[in-house]
Amino acid sequence: MTERPTHITRRKLLTGTGKATAAAAAAAAIGWIEVGNPATASATSPSGEIGNASGGRNAFEYVGQVDQDGDNLVSYGYLSAIAGLDVSQLFTGDSHDETTARFTYFGKATLYARVEGNGLFIIDASGFVNYYFNLYGGASFEDPSSFKVGKQIAVDTADFHDVLSVTAPDTGLPRLTAALQRTKAAKFTLAGTSYTFGHVGLLERSTASGLSTRIDPKPKSKMYIGGDAMVTGEA
Repeated sequence: MTERPTHITRRKLLTGTGKATAAAAAAAAIGWIEVGNPATASATSPSGEIGNASGGRNAFEYVGQVDQDGDNLVSYGYLSAIAGLDVSQLFTGDSHDETTARFTYFGKATLYARVEGNGLFIIDASGFVNYYFNLYGGASFEDPSSFKVGKQIAVDTADFHDVLSVTAPDTGLPRLTAALQRTKAAKFTLAGTSYTFGHVGLLERSTASGLSTRIDPKPKSKMYIGGDAMVTGEA
């Protein structure tokens, strides 16, 4: 089977070139994934809670990767926007990527349902997502374990649903959704201020899209995604 195409890099996928680069740079200032509905840096609640936006706005946004090996899925990445924090608080420097991200995530899930036909692969999986705060950043997509370094600040249970459209041999476009429920929210300190990332019982819906490449018919694949999450209620 083919390896990941060498002419498509993660950075090209997320930012593009020319006018697309300029548009992505402008969007990054307010939350890149959904320009019309970003996770803006609004004032935090008196309790210092972040990542809990109202009015249909994004609670947080993220960039990541999902590795599939048979029925086992591993997801990891970083948060590119969080409601209640300025983008300057999310990264250690001007390069806003995984190497400077202070907020990362790492999760696992197990596939329990699969339907395929007419160029579509539809899967369902259940698992969890852990969120981390690392003041100094330093994650790398070459080392998935680097996204679970630092203080664990939150945990979600997660039910995933993915509809993947095959566009070429070993290549597809995923449309991934997840129902998230916060089961842990621990205090952490940034620049002398105490925060919590949501609260226990918070319900959110996450959506993501990107590019999937199959590297073995097992199936074994890598999915490169960008997404966002919105609050849907309380447990």
